[in-house]
Amino acid sequence: MSISNETLKAMIRDYSGLELSDEELDLVRPELESYFAELKKLEDLDLSDIFSGRLMKLPD
Repeated sequence: MSISNETLKAMIRDYSGLELSDEELDLVRPELESYFAELKKLEDLDLSDIFSGRLMKLPD
C-alpha cells in the first residue's frame, strides 16, 4: 500500500502532528510501509479455528 506525500501531510495535519518535508517523509516511509505490510498479514490471518478468549469464563 502506497500513500502519497500529500495524503500523509493531510493526515499529520488532521492529527496535529509535526509538519514534515517531502525529504523527511521519504526517510520514514520504509518504516511506514513495514507497518502496512504487518497490518496486511493480520488482516489475512485465518482465525476461524481459534476459540475466542472473550468467551471464556474463569471460575471465581
